[in-house]
Amino acid sequence: MHQQAKAGPVATSVPTVGSFLTYWLSEIIEPNRAPLTYATYETFVRRYIAPGLGAKRLDRLQSRDVQTWINQVARTCQCCSQGKDAARAKQKRRCCAAGRCCQAVPSTRTVSDIRAALRAALTHAQAEDLITKNPAVPVTLATVRRRRGKSWSSDEARKFLESARHDEDPLYAAYALVLVVGLRKGEALGLTWKDVDLDAGELTVGRQLQRVRGRLLHRDTKTQASDATLPLPEIRLTALKLRSKQRDEARETAGKAWQESDLVFTTRDGTPIEPRNFQRSWQTRCDKAGTRPITVHDARRTCASLLADLDVHPRVAPCRCSGTPAFP
Repeated sequence: MHQQAKAGPVATSVPTVGSFLTYWLSEIIEPNRAPLTYATYETFVRRYIAPGLGAKRLDRLQSRDVQTWINQVARTCQCCSQGKDAARAKQKRRCCAAGRCCQAVPSTRTVSDIRAALRAALTHAQAEDLITKNPAVPVTLATVRRRRGKSWSSDEARKFLESARHDEDPLYAAYALVLVVGLRKGEALGLTWKDVDLDAGELTVGRQLQRVRGRLLHRDTKTQASDATLPLPEIRLTALKLRSKQRDEARETAGKAWQESDLVFTTRDGTPIEPRNFQRSWQTRCDKAGTRPITVHDARRTCASLLADLDVHPRVAPCRCSGTPAFP
């Protein structure tokens, strides 16, 4: 204790890892971080960290304990340990509860994210002088191999957009925003008419639409670096003007069923579009256009190549995929 006192204040009472994590989530993360960040951390704590380490006293948690626990998490079937198959109706059980373990072990990326959540919590415990060092820092994990992102060629992107325009797809303008301006899915769905200046040929990105634990949130973008006022190439202006016309027609058709909002992209009744439904619509359009199926997120990588082929000047062609101008 004398040695600890020399290094800094010594806590008179120390909580367990579990009780500290409960405090950390409710008092530090939930009020001060994005809802999705809180939901992610809370899931990691509830499903992985608290069951494995929650009973240990915080100041007695050693790096060896964390290493042994994280190794166990990495090789344990989570369907078995969390009773996912057992929670299904008896006639629908198909793997672990039926004696056929599905070996649903966490990916190396998930294991890394779980350790990162624990490390963040223990860093805060250090800041409150509950522990002198963070035992999650020296833990060794398997190397995370990042998936190589896909992208379309300019011809594939053109084919996709031409198919959407030919069919008068109400999401054509949203597809063009992703491909030509590089918006994220949530940013495109969260765009309002106040953010669009058709006369000046600009749009301002500052909000996004997210589904978090059953709630559809229209909130600030992921980071402050995501906020920007972007110039709109001619193809983008044309698409937004078409979208404005489609919206007026949809409002007239829906009549009293129409729910007014300022969102650029809505359902036929004026309600926000579910992010998952947008992804499904994207995949359906890939099939109709005959293009390689890629995700909306991967499609943003096509932005720079497409702008080059459209002869957009480099100084007005921001590539939001990397946060830098599209061309040096």
